[in-house]
Amino acid sequence: MARIIVTPDEQRDVVLLDERVYPVHLENQLSQLQVIERLTWAVQDAEATGKSSDTPGPRVPSEV
Repeated sequence: MARIIVTPDEQRDVVLLDERVYPVHLENQLSQLQVIERLTWAVQDAEATGKSSDTPGPRVPSEV
């Protein structure tokens, strides 16, 4: 099992993504794209926290 954690550099107490990833999550293209989408959102939100004082709210995954 692996774990993905995304935090902005400036605010280490803010966690924007904390997700356990199992091999089953990478077995098909749709699941892979969903993991990458959530990771992309978290990285973008981490970057945005460095540009503003407000922490972005959590994103809601799109419906499949």
